[in-house]
Amino acid sequence: MNIPKIKLNNSISTTAQVSFYLEGLENEIERMKILQYDCLNDENLNKLAIRSKIMSIYETTESMRLLQQRLVTIKNSSVYIKNVSVHILPINKTISSNSGLDDINIEKFREIRVPSGLKGAQIISFKGGLYLSTLQNRDLLSSNPLYLIEIELNQEAFKQALSQFNTYNGSGSMLISIINNGIISNQENTRNDISTESIIKNLNTQNENGTEYVNINHKGYYIVHAKSTYLNMILLKYIPQEYVMKPIENFNIWVWVFTVAVVIIILIYSFSTYKFMHKPLRQLVKSFRKVENGDLQVSINHDSNSEFGYLYKRFNDMVRNLNTLIDQVYNQKILMQRAELKHLQSQINPHFLYNSFFMINTMATIGDENLVPFTKYLGEYFRFVTRSSSDYIPLVDEINHAKVYTKIQLMRFSKRLEVNFGECPERYYNLKVPRLILQPIIENAFEHGIERKKNSGIVSIYFEEYENQLNIVVEDNGNDMTDSGLSELQKTLENTAEEAETTGIININRRIKLVFGEESGLSVSRSQLGGLRVILKIIISGGDNNVQIADS
Repeated sequence: MNIPKIKLNNSISTTAQVSFYLEGLENEIERMKILQYDCLNDENLNKLAIRSKIMSIYETTESMRLLQQRLVTIKNSSVYIKNVSVHILPINKTISSNSGLDDINIEKFREIRVPSGLKGAQIISFKGGLYLSTLQNRDLLSSNPLYLIEIELNQEAFKQALSQFNTYNGSGSMLISIINNGIISNQENTRNDISTESIIKNLNTQNENGTEYVNINHKGYYIVHAKSTYLNMILLKYIPQEYVMKPIENFNIWVWVFTVAVVIIILIYSFSTYKFMHKPLRQLVKSFRKVENGDLQVSINHDSNSEFGYLYKRFNDMVRNLNTLIDQVYNQKILMQRAELKHLQSQINPHFLYNSFFMINTMATIGDENLVPFTKYLGEYFRFVTRSSSDYIPLVDEINHAKVYTKIQLMRFSKRLEVNFGECPERYYNLKVPRLILQPIIENAFEHGIERKKNSGIVSIYFEEYENQLNIVVEDNGNDMTDSGLSELQKTLENTAEEAETTGIININRRIKLVFGEESGLSVSRSQLGGLRVILKIIISGGDNNVQIADS
């Protein structure tokens, strides 16, 4: 029925209070749903639901403990939550924030599942309790979920919240379900002699919100109500007619008292939520972002013993362990590289050494005038190989050492050997490279390419220059390298496994890649001279103006 205009203004404040509370309740339920959906992806929950059969007792117990901690956190996030439970069908167990571990209640598991087609907050009523539920299907086609997360709403909290509306003797408030017109929560004044069913019967629930006047048992009541489509609820407050007729001043006083109280409660709740949840969580996220950006010196200072205090401590431990592991791996890598280099330096070819001594003896016996330069080159060769200086040298020093080696070989095989040694571009003279990367390749050409040739042996060393790349090419005209052997050698160079052989040209290939990147290294092919063609490729980062200092 129509409300007298004189009463309409008096009802505005009450309508605003009811609508404000209902909107706050919508936000609170929505926040619960977000926490509930987020818990669906909990790692420990998924372990228990999927991997329980292969987990140890310790793993199972620990996962249950951590999962219960999370449920307790969700429960403590709102006064409207009475209990949070997870029903895990594969293990027939229920883990609760209140009671811990119990056997699963199959009847409850089935009844609190959200009915199909229901929209909004999806609050389910079961045996006098109110529940929010969400589930995880086994797969898209299965009707049996793996697990179901249940939030039991605290009806006492609803009643306590509704009680603040009862500002008049004989008044009351209630939450009504739109779906079945059932009373969800009722805060009724004990001195009131009317039934809640009679109010529902006389109420026009088609309107979104407003104020209506009804006559029940020959007594007039003003009913202020607000409707929530999301919650599928109607919140109403009924006031005896005589109290609405009181002076406007008194009514306004009560409205202001109520408004201030609600604002204070909301401010206190908002401040506590910001202080105890949002602010610590934001600090943790900010620290994680620093770690993602490469800052491994970040640390969170705190004195909290809450769940966030535990997270902060574990975060700090994680960063410290990460730094330790990085240092260990880096140092081990450096030591391994240096060990490989020292091992290669110590590999003096006995065959080359014996032949050199034999040449010295022969030259001395026949009085060969090349004895002096031969011994000089031989001394320079072994001094370079055995000295323990820096692991990295200018490229020009490596090339000079290779030239000394070729001069020694020319003296040994002067009648059947031709060596063509090109000039390195001058701007690469000071490029820092690992020691012993060129001479072993030339030695490989002598030993496996032309040493068995009786005449006309050719070894050619030259340089190819590109924009950001320098190629050092070593070719021979030997005939010992078969196509299958060439293919096998290329596969060996492409094998980057740590356990692969690390001597000879394979060692050189790995060290070049470690220093100059994966695009650098060795490659082999058939030479136009007929033998083996080895390309040592060095790619300079940043172009010609950025010469790498490899031991920085």
